Amino acid sequence: MKPPSLARSVMVLLAAFCAVVLHQNVYDDFERQRVQTARGQRPDTQGTITIQLDDLSALAEQPVALVLRLANRRPTARIVNIAVDDIWLADVSLQANRETRVDLSLPPHRATSIDQHLVLSSDDDEWLLRLLEVGNIHGFSRGLFEFALLPASAPAPDQPGTLASFVLLALLLTFPSIPGTLKNKYLRYTYRALAVIFLLFLATVSFAPWLSDFAVLIADHTFIICVTVLYAPALPTVARAVTSAARDGLTLIWKRRALVPYAVAFTLFITSIAAIYEPETGMTRLIRFGEHLTDERLPSVRAIPHAVVNDSFGYDGQFYAQLSVDPLLRDPALVDALDTPAYRARRILFSWSAFLLGLGQPAWILQAYAIQFVVLWLLLAWVLCRWFPPTDLRNAGRWLGCMFSHGVIVSVISALPDAASLVFLCLSILALERGYDRRSAAVIGVAGLAKATNLLWGTILLTPNMLHRRNWRTLCTWAVVLVGPLVFWMAYVAGQLDLDNLGGGRNFSAPLAGYVEKWRVTLGTLAAEGWASYHRLSLYALISLTVQAAVLLLVRDWRNAWWRAGMGSLLLMTALGPAVWEGAPGAVPRVVLPMTVAFNMVLPQTRWFWP
Repeated sequence: MKPPSLARSVMVLLAAFCAVVLHQNVYDDFERQRVQTARGQRPDTQGTITIQLDDLSALAEQPVALVLRLANRRPTARIVNIAVDDIWLADVSLQANRETRVDLSLPPHRATSIDQHLVLSSDDDEWLLRLLEVGNIHGFSRGLFEFALLPASAPAPDQPGTLASFVLLALLLTFPSIPGTLKNKYLRYTYRALAVIFLLFLATVSFAPWLSDFAVLIADHTFIICVTVLYAPALPTVARAVTSAARDGLTLIWKRRALVPYAVAFTLFITSIAAIYEPETGMTRLIRFGEHLTDERLPSVRAIPHAVVNDSFGYDGQFYAQLSVDPLLRDPALVDALDTPAYRARRILFSWSAFLLGLGQPAWILQAYAIQFVVLWLLLAWVLCRWFPPTDLRNAGRWLGCMFSHGVIVSVISALPDAASLVFLCLSILALERGYDRRSAAVIGVAGLAKATNLLWGTILLTPNMLHRRNWRTLCTWAVVLVGPLVFWMAYVAGQLDLDNLGGGRNFSAPLAGYVEKWRVTLGTLAAEGWASYHRLSLYALISLTVQAAVLLLVRDWRNAWWRAGMGSLLLMTALGPAVWEGAPGAVPRVVLPMTVAFNMVLPQTRWFWP
């Protein structure tokens, strides 16, 4: 038996060799191209054969393989000169009365040329060409041992990649040492013989371009067979270790099964958002710039590569994104770029944050504006775990009900401030729960710069103790803290923009008028158009919001800050007008997001929880 240190060194070298072969000589998919340009006997004419080559444009950017079969009908050997137009390729010796196969290759640039001729010439006659094939391979095999023989200078096809090679190396280095693992003498001899054969095969594949004019590539399943044979003695030990680890992993997952929905949801969100990224425009698809408003857009924004929704007016996020380029409202072009300048400028908080994160550079600002809502979603998901810890499936259901509600997801994928504002509500309630009333009021005041309706969160400050008459001075102080930032900012806006049209006039209506009208329109449209109508989404939203409101009204937990925040949104919902309700399902689910979170917070833990 070899010393342990030597055995381990052999294992390291073997693992490194397999990783190199995977990186250089294994393909995932390879499209073989081979065309029979000439078939049948082509005898020479006074010692010369000329054949016009077909169009080789399909083989552009790669060497062209030429496969010829030449037959000599004389009892003496001869030399045949092979050239393509004026480029000499080879001088081939043809044995007497024998057929000879010849493999040659053309450089890549010859594939782009047209009207090329293959010229074969000899100083004597009575010889012929029986086959000419042109393609990107000299030969190949199928089945378990699948490989392709290419010109040595051929570029590599689709391969597993560097990462796969490093992963394989790491895995093989964890295998136990092979020497001595087989106790049976005959099995050990058989393994050694097979190992030598497969090692020679892989070595031939790896060194072929250096020792010949050809490169050998093997299919991924063939490589797996080779590695399996080489490491066969260690596989039972590895299988036992993997089985044990899997059993322990499943046991751990079962113990922490409540954490699984959180992990799956987080992964789903990250992968879905990552799919939106585009190399040229980054994450600006989230902003939803409309093609119809291209001319009105800020010149500084038009000059930046950004995603545009074709044949559309876009959505509200495009206005706040343009505000982030000039949050001080000094660019006169803002008046044309924004649909209602004063109304949009009132919601300045996340425009300012994007400006600061983008360091004042317009290209960076647009990216920062879109990405900040993704980051704030992740922060909200983490903060809500304080109230919905991953301890049971009920908490997971309530957490998912908040993080993947329609309002939250639409806010993120449309770069709107609604879901991001919930982070400030969470921070405000955390401060209130720890006794920092003034800090809680200040956080709400800052959130009012994101949306004026966020000031309704001030209801969380109205604890039963604070409703006493002797606390009126404190309540007045809090009121000033709440509205102060927005009042000061609007005073600045008044100096920069015309406040004659603040917009939002259709956002409010008489109590419950918008709610009742939404029910009437939704049911009427579904009756006329059937269930295929998009208004079924409005029906889902109406049922959901009605259930949430009903639960909040039935629970009536005034001491719960979340209940008080939810009641503020419930009151807001009753006063919302047609501009917020229209659409399928409309903007209401994201406008009253605090009510959705509050519903999940106060939902009674009874047998009716899941229904």
